[in-house]
Amino acid sequence: MAAMAVLGYFTILRGELLERKEYFPVSIIFEDVEGLVIGDKVLVSGVVSGTVEKIDLMDDSRVLVKAALFRRLNLYENYRIALKNQSALGGKIIIIFPGSPEADGVYYSRVEDTGVLDGYTIGDPIAKISELIDENRENIALTLKNIREFTDKINSGKGTLGKLINEDTIHADTGQLIKELRDAVEDSREQAPVTSFIRAALTAF
Repeated sequence: MAAMAVLGYFTILRGELLERKEYFPVSIIFEDVEGLVIGDKVLVSGVVSGTVEKIDLMDDSRVLVKAALFRRLNLYENYRIALKNQSALGGKIIIIFPGSPEADGVYYSRVEDTGVLDGYTIGDPIAKISELIDENRENIALTLKNIREFTDKINSGKGTLGKLINEDTIHADTGQLIKELRDAVEDSREQAPVTSFIRAALTAF
């Protein structure tokens, strides 16, 4: 039993040593992290490449996020780092776009100092819609009131549009117009042989 205990201990210890990875620290500054927590994932070009290790509020009210990456980060001047919702159900995720040495004919240099990087936050669209509705609550209420008054006038037959929709005279006039058009077409068909005969006679002379 003692031998099995020693064997198990060294097996577990050896497994941990083999699985131990080299981590590369990176610091990112955001204006607002909107609920980011330690342990959230960091993606590089869409691949899970690290986790958030520490979140600190700076003196200027910005947020310093420290992450540990599984591989060394190669960045160019056109890099982008975005903080966004992981899904519609919540959760945050940091996405790093390393950039490229050339894009649309513009050449970019490699970023040598990756100690502190700049990031931006993609706000929650649902929260932004709620803020927009709250800021424009009075205008929205006034717009809905105007729409309700407009539809009430139409339903009561007021105004030109209300009369067009509610009165039967338009339908009757339309039917009469279609009948007159049909009669005109029939008359033109009946007069076609006579017209052709007159044209032929004039051509002969």
